[in-house]
Amino acid sequence: MAKDNRSGLRLSASLLAMSALLAATNRAAAQDTGSEEPAVTRDELIVTARKRAQSIQDVPLSLQAFDNDSIREKGLRDFQDYSKELTSVAFGTSSPGATTIAFRGALAQPTGFDTISSSVLYLDEIPITRDGQNPDVRLIDIERLEALNGPQPTIYGAGSQSGTLKIVTAKPNTSEFSGWAEVGASTTRDGEPSYDVSGAINIPLVKDELAIRLVGFYEREGGYIDNVLGTTSAYSDNNGTRDNADFVDDDINDYTGYGGRAMLRWQPNDDWTVDAGVIYQVSELDALFDFNPAFGDLDTIKFKDENRDDEWYNVSLTIQGDLGFADLTVASGFHRRSIDYDVDSTAYMTAYRDNILDYLSYNGFMDFPSFPDCYAYTYLCFTNAYNFGPDPTGTISLDQRVRSFVQEVRLTSKDDGESRFNWLLGAFYERTNNDWDYLSNVDDLDIFGGPDVAAYYYYFGYYDAVPTEAWFDQGFQEGILYNGLPGNDFNGYLGDLESIAVFGEVSYDVTDTITISGGGRWYTTDYRVAENSIYVGVSTDDNFDEELNTKDFAPRANITWEPTDDFLTYFTYSEGTRIGGTNGGVSQSRINGLAIGIEPESYSSDRLVNYEVGVKSTWLDGRIVANVSAFMMNWRDFQLQADLPISGPAVVNAGNASIDGVEGQFAFKPTNALEFSTAVTYLDARVDEDLVLPTDSMPVAAFAGDPLPAVPEWKLTAGVNYETELPWSGLTGYARFDVAHTGESVNGTTTSVSLFGAGVTVPQTQPAYQIGDLSVGIKSDADWQVWFSVNNIWDERAITYIWPRFSDNRVFTVRPREFRIGVYKGF
Repeated sequence: MAKDNRSGLRLSASLLAMSALLAATNRAAAQDTGSEEPAVTRDELIVTARKRAQSIQDVPLSLQAFDNDSIREKGLRDFQDYSKELTSVAFGTSSPGATTIAFRGALAQPTGFDTISSSVLYLDEIPITRDGQNPDVRLIDIERLEALNGPQPTIYGAGSQSGTLKIVTAKPNTSEFSGWAEVGASTTRDGEPSYDVSGAINIPLVKDELAIRLVGFYEREGGYIDNVLGTTSAYSDNNGTRDNADFVDDDINDYTGYGGRAMLRWQPNDDWTVDAGVIYQVSELDALFDFNPAFGDLDTIKFKDENRDDEWYNVSLTIQGDLGFADLTVASGFHRRSIDYDVDSTAYMTAYRDNILDYLSYNGFMDFPSFPDCYAYTYLCFTNAYNFGPDPTGTISLDQRVRSFVQEVRLTSKDDGESRFNWLLGAFYERTNNDWDYLSNVDDLDIFGGPDVAAYYYYFGYYDAVPTEAWFDQGFQEGILYNGLPGNDFNGYLGDLESIAVFGEVSYDVTDTITISGGGRWYTTDYRVAENSIYVGVSTDDNFDEELNTKDFAPRANITWEPTDDFLTYFTYSEGTRIGGTNGGVSQSRINGLAIGIEPESYSSDRLVNYEVGVKSTWLDGRIVANVSAFMMNWRDFQLQADLPISGPAVVNAGNASIDGVEGQFAFKPTNALEFSTAVTYLDARVDEDLVLPTDSMPVAAFAGDPLPAVPEWKLTAGVNYETELPWSGLTGYARFDVAHTGESVNGTTTSVSLFGAGVTVPQTQPAYQIGDLSVGIKSDADWQVWFSVNNIWDERAITYIWPRFSDNRVFTVRPREFRIGVYKGF
């Protein structure tokens, strides 16, 4: 409770500090030397959220956007930075590049294993979404960051159930040579120093016709989490005393990122533009970004070295042209990505073993049964495969490859101000292959001998001798990989997704002030899965090569009233759908005639129905901007990855949830020197009914009224920026202070927190937190800038996610207090 009080005091103090700065500046302006104050002006932000270049104040939907100057001055470099600013975004993350993103609370679980995202992440015209593994695109040479809240079925080919996050890169300029360079360095409390260098150069090859833009960056972020000395007993009283002395080290979670971009623009005339380019990025983690508060502040106890390597690239071609009656856009893109990681699994194996021991105790056994007892009680044979001994240590490894091709074609009518009709029509095609091998190794086990293994295979129908090593080799060569082998839990998976969509909308100006519009998105998707596991060749229901076709339509309708250039209000009805899929397993597994579990072969699409009303307005000649939207949403048959008894992890259509909320963005510029801005989102996102899963024992996944996970009731960001001319000619000084508040949330539902062997079944509360950032700097008319910033001023140990996967209450947090200095030079 004291912690919550401190958090509230920090937020109050931050807002009071902003108010004091605002008042002081107003007094200073009033006491000026008498020279007439020039008219206050605000920069107009142009966005392409509706596939047309429009002022953000003319777009009848709720969105937030940041241009290049705001991104640099706020110090937004990665997802952890800008997620604080996006108040309608909820997320769960386990490391950079391993993030789930959702808008307006449409999040069933913060992390999943090959689930389908409710949001869409666009990099320019190409979607690169991977639920639970969204790439952490570094914001280097970015023109705009746009976040569109709510379903967007009529203008984005990839579909958008809860919202769209769009990163727009800077494009080549054919008219002039230019560029920039930036270097930065920082120190982190209780951590290692960090540094980064980045730059871009724009070269016209043929003036006003052909240009190339080259961008590159390299960054090294020092670690701040310590692997301290401990024994396996730290995870369970049932463990022994094996220690991790060989792996003890400070600041283990170093991060290295580097990449580049090459973009070529050809403008043969004023009507046509061709952009071709490649974007490449690599991130290398020396350890995951988790620690366990029970072991100490920013401390963990791990028994293996960890790593996570993430490499991806995009190749794209975008053609835009004027056909006279409409504007044409043709966008094609290839996306390739590889993810490899090794994670210490000591806590993971301990949780499995403890769960088995609890099960044995319930059946009257104080320890794992002997071989004769296992035969006498055949239902216990399976448990013996998980007798890892009193000191289980090991690793979990993943080798994943993602390959996708995207093609989108759009026609957009000419918005010349003369016709009352405007329209957009598009077609979309996507083919994605997701191929991964998952391996869990346990130390000190001989998988080719021992009575436990014999009992294990007896249970699964092998009555002869224990299989030989040659038998295993043959199985691997034939592609029959076995999931569940003691000490060698191996699973192979291949997913293939092919989607075709047609989308569009038409709008009509009923009067000079009233516009109505409507449209939708129709799609058909084939989802194919091939999975290898222990049931291959044993189960009577061999359903491993599965295919599911999903067809659906999502509509949108809007009415907008704009009586003046400074005010508009709108009402929107929209729906967002998410494709269905297959679990790639057995629906009714039977071994020797014994039913061992029920798992749905597939799950259907779910639907988010949105009713929204909003207002956008400017006041006092642009000094004040006030945008507010309120919405009611119903999430029907939402998809949830649950832990089904015996069958294990599977995605099901769980039930319905209601999400009601209000969003607001406000800005006040009393003078040209000072600007105050804030954004706030309130969400009431809850399950409508008791969710009962489709299994024999019918466990409850959630109870009516339970909050959806990782969704804070309140999320707020506020900032104040002050600029003034310095006594030296051509120099401007500035200072900005930002504070972000994230309310408390839970880390999952009753079943989702017990996935992957976690013993925890009750969701845990993630406390509210506040992050404050301060930056001061000097910039010149000669286009250079120097700044100093303090990030996470109070060194808040914000708990962004309590990861239930390992049953040890490990958590993720933001970077501790960081002092940073940077230099930017444009030319």
